[in-house]
Amino acid sequence: MRKEAEAWLRISTEDLQSAEVLFDRKLFRPACYHAQQSVEKALKALLIDRDIETPRTHNLLDLNNAVKKLGYAAALIDEDAVYLSSIYRARYPSDAGLLPLGEPIAQDAERALKIARDIAAWMKKQV
Repeated sequence: MRKEAEAWLRISTEDLQSAEVLFDRKLFRPACYHAQQSVEKALKALLIDRDIETPRTHNLLDLNNAVKKLGYAAALIDEDAVYLSSIYRARYPSDAGLLPLGEPIAQDAERALKIARDIAAWMKKQV
């Protein structure tokens, strides 16, 4: 794997570790955010490794589609990509009307973490 891609993957791992610590502290909003960031950076690492300019987006559906175009098996199901892309907005106050279901709760963060862990495991098979 190219050095730049390795750096993205390392930060992806750090984001996942951060999400896990935050979840353990019952800080569900930032746990969701870091889980999304972990997946985003992992997908971008694959694009960078294949010398594809990474889109400046946080939309995981778009990133996952770009990864699939490179011939990788679907890393992420569309439903999970949409979920994490929507929960990503958890970095803003819920009063702003950006969260689809209000404040993230434990179940939201658990789902986000599971997706991020699954992607991390999948990435280990790709590199």
